Amino acid sequence: MHTTPPGMALEQHTLSLLAGDEQRALDQRNQLWIHPKANRTVALQLAEELVHVGYHWIAAQRRTIGMQISAQGLQVRAPRWVGQAEIDALLQSRARWIVQKLRQLQALPQDAGHVRLAWSDGAYIAWQGQWLRLALGFAGRRANLQQLSEPEPVLPGKHLAGAAAVMPGSVTETEVRQAPQVRHVLHLPLPLHATEDEIAAMAQRWLRQQAQAQLALRSAHFAPIMGVAPSRLSLTSANTRWGSASSGGAIRLHWRLVQMDPVLFDYVLVHELAHLHEMNHSAQFWAWVAQVLPDYAQYRQRLKQVRLESWTL
Repeated sequence: MHTTPPGMALEQHTLSLLAGDEQRALDQRNQLWIHPKANRTVALQLAEELVHVGYHWIAAQRRTIGMQISAQGLQVRAPRWVGQAEIDALLQSRARWIVQKLRQLQALPQDAGHVRLAWSDGAYIAWQGQWLRLALGFAGRRANLQQLSEPEPVLPGKHLAGAAAVMPGSVTETEVRQAPQVRHVLHLPLPLHATEDEIAAMAQRWLRQQAQAQLALRSAHFAPIMGVAPSRLSLTSANTRWGSASSGGAIRLHWRLVQMDPVLFDYVLVHELAHLHEMNHSAQFWAWVAQVLPDYAQYRQRLKQVRLESWTL
C-alpha cells in the first residue's frame, strides 16, 4: 500500500498559492506557514495544536544548525551531513518560539512577499523591547533620540533589526492582532544616500553606548544589594552566551540585550553578579539570584525563546 510521504501535501500546496492577503489569511486559518522559497516542511506539535511550517533549507558551510525568522518565514541553514530527522528534532524543540515569532511577524502591517530587508531611512531597530524608527539627515555629530507626541504604526517594507527582542513573553490572541507601534525616532547624523553598512554601523554604535550606560546603571543598583563589587564591566558580541563572569570579578554582557525588555537585561546581569559568589549553577547560586529576582524563572524562560537574527544581512 502506497502512502503519501510526510510533508507532501504541504509541498503541493506551495505550487498553487493564492495572491497576497487572501493566501496569508487562508494559511493562518489552516495553521500553515510557508516561506516563499520553502523546499522542506515540518509539522510542529504545540500541546493540542499542530502547526505546519514550510521553510527554506540551505546547505551551509557551518558546524551547527542555524534558524532565522523574518516576515517571509522560517529559514534553516545546516551542514549537508545533518539528516532530516536531526533537523526536525531541533525544530520541534524550538516549536513554541518558532510559532510565536511567525505569528508576531505575520501580524505586521506589510505584504510579506514584498518586504525589503535592507538598512535605509525609515528602518527599525529594537531598543528596550520596543521599536525605534531610524531617520537620516540629522545635522549633528551624535545620534539623537526623539520621543513622538503620538505613537505611529510600523510601516511596511522596512528592515526590522531585532524582531525577537520585541516578542512578548506570552503571545496572546489579542497581542497577535495588534500592530506594533513606534514611540521614538532615532535621528542619525548620516546623509540620505548613506550606505547600508554605514547605517547599520551607526545604529549599532548607538545601541552599544546605550548598553554600556545601562550596564553601569543597573550594576550600581544590583551589586551593592548582592554584596559584590565587579572589577570590570564590558560588552561582548559572543555568539554562544548572553553574559559571562570571571573569577577576577569581570562582568561581560552581550550588547544586544539592550534591545530586549529591560527585565531580561536585569536577569542576565543578576545572573552574572551571582557568579561572583558561586562560579557554578548550584542551589546556592540560584538562591543568590532569587534573593534579587524572585521571578527569575520566567525571565530565564523568556530569554531562551530569543534568537536574534544577524545584525547585517
